[in-house]
Amino acid sequence: MCSRFELNISKLDLLKRYNKKQITKFNPKTEVFPGQQILTLCDEFDYMRWGIDVDFMKKSIINSRIEKIYTSKFFKEDFECRRCLIPATAFFEWNQLNKDKYRLTVANQQIFSIAGIFREYKSQETTIRHVSMLTTEAKGLIAEIHTRMPIILPQSFEQTYLHGENSKEIHEFLLDNFINLDMENLSDSQLTFL
Repeated sequence: MCSRFELNISKLDLLKRYNKKQITKFNPKTEVFPGQQILTLCDEFDYMRWGIDVDFMKKSIINSRIEKIYTSKFFKEDFECRRCLIPATAFFEWNQLNKDKYRLTVANQQIFSIAGIFREYKSQETTIRHVSMLTTEAKGLIAEIHTRMPIILPQSFEQTYLHGENSKEIHEFLLDNFINLDMENLSDSQLTFL
């Protein structure tokens, strides 16, 4: 489960990476937590609350399993119609055995995109968007410490993920996709919990 990530980059580098002209209220963050407003990208940058609320669950759903996206009546429509990118510079996982904290980055990339789905909640005054990260079975280095990992999109696939109309083909690609990661043990640093 991915419950922390980092977006620690300059505004200029962020705009350049995604070929955008502007972003409002951007502040780099060394650790982002569920429930916070996080930066996302559809056609333009937007902030969404991390965690989708579902009536029968006490906690918001911060991660959605790609393996179950088509069998879940709760997220199939979100995946087919409301996909987004979650920019990140790293994500964090804790070893399930000894609780060491690890910082994971994409090899040779300063910034990368995590696959997200979102849902809109409308009231009379406003529309609020909530987002969930897509996760997959852990592969490579991360499998040594955890069973799940966020789906990291190849940069060449980002526009297809956002705007592609064949969600089944996108789903199949995500099931097979793997990005090489670098891993750093942060066990000597302070552990952060909600």
